[in-house]
Amino acid sequence: MTAIYALATRAPHSAPIVIEASAIDGLIPFAPSAAFVYATYFLLVPVLIVLARRQPGFGDVFAVTLGCGLANAIVYYVVPTRIAERMVAPDGSLLAIIQHLDTPLGAIPSGHVALPAVIATAALLVSFRARRDSETARFWRRAAAAFAAWTAALAASTLLTKQHVAVDIVAGLAFGLAVGVLGVWHLGAADVPRASRLQPLRPAFHLPTVAAFLVEWTLIVAAVATAIRWWSLPVVVVAALVIATRQHAILVLYHDGVHGLVARSRRVNDFVVNTAVGVPLLLPIHLYRALHLSHHRHLGTDCDPERVLLYRGQPWTFRPLAACALVRQLAGDVLAWNGIVLAIRYLRETSRGDTLRLSRTRPYPELIIQYVVFLGALAGSFVIWPVATLHVALLWFVPYVTVTQLLQKVRSFAEHAAEDVDPSLSCSWAPGILGWLTIWPYNINYHREHHSRPKVPWDRLPATFPSVEQRPGRDLLAHLWSGAIR
Repeated sequence: MTAIYALATRAPHSAPIVIEASAIDGLIPFAPSAAFVYATYFLLVPVLIVLARRQPGFGDVFAVTLGCGLANAIVYYVVPTRIAERMVAPDGSLLAIIQHLDTPLGAIPSGHVALPAVIATAALLVSFRARRDSETARFWRRAAAAFAAWTAALAASTLLTKQHVAVDIVAGLAFGLAVGVLGVWHLGAADVPRASRLQPLRPAFHLPTVAAFLVEWTLIVAAVATAIRWWSLPVVVVAALVIATRQHAILVLYHDGVHGLVARSRRVNDFVVNTAVGVPLLLPIHLYRALHLSHHRHLGTDCDPERVLLYRGQPWTFRPLAACALVRQLAGDVLAWNGIVLAIRYLRETSRGDTLRLSRTRPYPELIIQYVVFLGALAGSFVIWPVATLHVALLWFVPYVTVTQLLQKVRSFAEHAAEDVDPSLSCSWAPGILGWLTIWPYNINYHREHHSRPKVPWDRLPATFPSVEQRPGRDLLAHLWSGAIR
């Protein structure tokens, strides 16, 4: 989030739209001392954490707050804006320090208004989910009122210090309200049965996974922005490798979503996972869920989807390969050939229906809207910024169909073994830092344990299985390569 904001306000990808002051702004006096209120913006999230971290519903409010900050930074980067001019603060004043550290860029929507507004909105909506006279409801109502007052104070300070103009404030308020309503609704406020509202709140979603999605997407956007800003072969290659590893990481988190571990509501779970992974990677979660759950049910049998689709016709046979066979295997993965063959085989098998034993899975209706928004934004962006959009598409999809697929396949090879090697057919690994960054992010190395307890989220696997036997990550080469050259 910070990286995106820094790029947007220090190195915008195009000339920013200039926001002129209105007649209303001309009526507002310049008050540099209001900078003391303006600076309290940096206390919003710490205060929320300190006061509410133990309250039921905190995870929802905190996640929506982080989502608002990230969305705000992305808006600043995608549509650069700046105020036409700002009044120079007196030397030595707090406002002068703020102006030295900040820039006039990132005008619409005002983050100083959007962030407290989203906290107030989310707190109020969460209070509706608890029993009206409960302590939880009273706490969140008080929090909503306090952050609403803080929103008004920060809005006034931004106008009095001339850091923003009136239209920025209105846009920030609307942005915060919209993100708060949509965020809390999709995190479970809208589909909690009325009877359950009389009970203490349970987390509507798995906060570590949502936070991990935000972190990974921040890294991806930063890599894309860096490559576009300094476009050259070395920078693009490094950015593509970073993007590929992070795509692999969000696919590992997507795997938790397949098991319904990202949110309490299955519908919310699928919406979040499709938004973060399924739609941008063109892999809607309901399709993969049918395959993966069948893999769990039929592990190692003739109808195991990994045997039928993933490995069939390839050199890999759950045993180390000779050098030539391994090179042929990995080349087929990194050059996207094996992926194309898998897609064709999937269409054939599902049309015949005589080998795979897949449960019927259907998407929720909003998946269509998600794809329309994604493809529409891509098309619109191409019309407005054709070169930049083409670069983004290349940076996103080329690593996805090549290096990301290779990482996925190598991890898949590492996860399973022949029955005479391991009776469980599954392997667990203890990776080093390089393995954690590339092949085994987010505890996906606990694969044998995952097969035994598939409803344990990724962050709880080490504590759930504290003394498991795992292979050292450095043994991966021996797992893949027999040492023979032929």
